[in-house]
Amino acid sequence: MKTVLIFRFSSMGDVAMAASVMKEIAAQNPDIHFIFATRAFFAPFFANIPNLEIFPIDFKDRHKGVKGVFKLYKELNYCKIDAVADLHDVLRTKILKFFFRFSFKKIKIATINKGRREKRNLCNINTQKIQLKPTWQRYTEVFQKLKIKTEIKPVSISFFPEKIKKIGVSPFAQHKGKVYPQELMEKILELLSAKYEIYLFGGGKIEKEWCEKWQEKYINVHSLVGKYSLTEELEFISTLDAMLSMDSSGMHLASLCNVPCVSIWGATHPYTGFVGFGQENNPQIQLDLPCRPCSVYGNKPCKYEDYRCLYGISPGTVVNKFGVRDT
Repeated sequence: MKTVLIFRFSSMGDVAMAASVMKEIAAQNPDIHFIFATRAFFAPFFANIPNLEIFPIDFKDRHKGVKGVFKLYKELNYCKIDAVADLHDVLRTKILKFFFRFSFKKIKIATINKGRREKRNLCNINTQKIQLKPTWQRYTEVFQKLKIKTEIKPVSISFFPEKIKKIGVSPFAQHKGKVYPQELMEKILELLSAKYEIYLFGGGKIEKEWCEKWQEKYINVHSLVGKYSLTEELEFISTLDAMLSMDSSGMHLASLCNVPCVSIWGATHPYTGFVGFGQENNPQIQLDLPCRPCSVYGNKPCKYEDYRCLYGISPGTVVNKFGVRDT
């Protein structure tokens, strides 16, 4: 059996999207043993894929620094790798590929084309805004380079507002340019909770406090932040009728669970290719501003300092997608 090693260390959303792709590829290639090197925390994304195993990496301790990366290479070398699929293309994976290229065994290596220049150009105010290749497709192209069967056509995850009873809300993201303002999000929760049961996901200590305050204030709002394991969260998400998320991991977790997602986009843009797997036809709420997108990942400060791309989206615009009117 051929053994294929895959690199995708972070972030949560990208790994979740890679997991959606791997479910398809692994099913189409049952004779291949896939080893996915990533954080152990992400293992639940790949549950129930019989010919795929997780190789846990630890860049904070065991695999820290150049020596740690070399140690990781030696550990991976025991797996008798036949090919490497690099879905990340960062410094660590470049170093690992260097080691594999000079190993005694000739190993086929393929690397993702992230389209970095195209994405930077998309953020240029003078550049025509066009849809770039979806990230999931960039992942599949890596396996095609290795001559691995990849016939992937994402099935659209249909959004039916009239059938909604339970909505998951993932209101946070890593960068400010992707986070809908707290006071406006609260208004959305007030309006939606008058009709539906709302469940809040994600965030750290400060965000957890926000969610608990919202839970106390609105009778049908429930915070799940910090209460469940990732496996349990995925199981719960699969019971939802819809998800509301930023351009963040919530959208990709919804895709993994076959739940339709309404997404809010601020500094970033769906054209960069980060829309969730199967979510392309679902509502993507955004403003048509000449300054958008100003960032591929939402990590640049707003040049106007007012984040008009987010504050300009009214709560009513969002809740209307769920069949609720802002009276």
